[in-house]
Amino acid sequence: MGIFKRKIAAAYATRPSVPNTPVSPWGAQDSLQVALNSELFGTDTGAITREIAMRVPGLKRAVQIHADVVGGMPLVQYKDGVRVAQQPRWLSNSNSGIPPLIRTKGLVKDLALEGWALLGCEVTNGEITDAIHIPKATHWQFVNGGQVEFTQLVDPRYLGKLILIPLGDNGILIDGVDTIRQARALDIARTTRLESPPAGTELHITDPAFDGMSAKEQMKEVKAYAEQRRKTSVSMTKSYVEVKEHTGEAIDLFDSATNSVRLDIANHASVPASAIEGAKTSGGGGDMTYTGKGDERSELYDLGSRQFADAIAARLSLDDVCPEGEYIAFDKSEMFAVPTPTTPPVLED
Repeated sequence: MGIFKRKIAAAYATRPSVPNTPVSPWGAQDSLQVALNSELFGTDTGAITREIAMRVPGLKRAVQIHADVVGGMPLVQYKDGVRVAQQPRWLSNSNSGIPPLIRTKGLVKDLALEGWALLGCEVTNGEITDAIHIPKATHWQFVNGGQVEFTQLVDPRYLGKLILIPLGDNGILIDGVDTIRQARALDIARTTRLESPPAGTELHITDPAFDGMSAKEQMKEVKAYAEQRRKTSVSMTKSYVEVKEHTGEAIDLFDSATNSVRLDIANHASVPASAIEGAKTSGGGGDMTYTGKGDERSELYDLGSRQFADAIAARLSLDDVCPEGEYIAFDKSEMFAVPTPTTPPVLED
């Protein structure tokens, strides 16, 4: 195992000490509470975990888009709108071996799905010297009115300071749970239909005298006809059998319902519907298109990804993270540059 693998493994594989856990100012919306609400209000109580939700292609794509957009912008510390000369090293590098870009992506995904994200910091002489994203899906949960409880091991080095980042709204796993269930139900129905499609050929018995054929006798007739058709293009049937071909009939794969759910997912995930795509099922066919005005990247950010970038930047700008009078924000100059830059932004020092 190389040195970087050891660093990354160590960040998540050491028993933590008991830290001063942050408390959320709002009631936590964890799986237990969701299950209780479902039971009380009579809604579907089937558990929708993060792993199940991310099997929905449109949702996975939408969350990944936000993570890529925000993760591709470097975090910078400012004062009066000007970059601070001495930038905190942890904003652009990490001793854990996990790049800041991956750290930001993890924060965005947690905010989008859960509504909360947690940053674990290494503190030296009262200053933050390093930080890692602590995944909510696997490593922590809310208990006792908002206290953070760790469910997986975290390196004690990164428990010197815990920065709890709120989105200020519910995550998709809360508000979009019904849509996720619909998407999963449609996916299961499509799979079932594909595994057991309607029969392409029907051998219709025209003589009621043969209605009493046993299942074994029926299967014998079916296999005999199928074997005959495999060997030759000419078939012969008995006088009481009428062959009906259904191969020209379209198999319903619930495209209309699937497209409708995709649009709901796009709304819950704050992305343009075109970002997760859809297909027409009537009216001439072809791909469904959405109007683009040449500024789709700006629209995607302003109406979608910005909420996650602003939540992260606002929390990191509080006085317990950076000095009073200074603030931390994402540098968007590369993302909105015209023409689009051909070189990547500097994400690490």
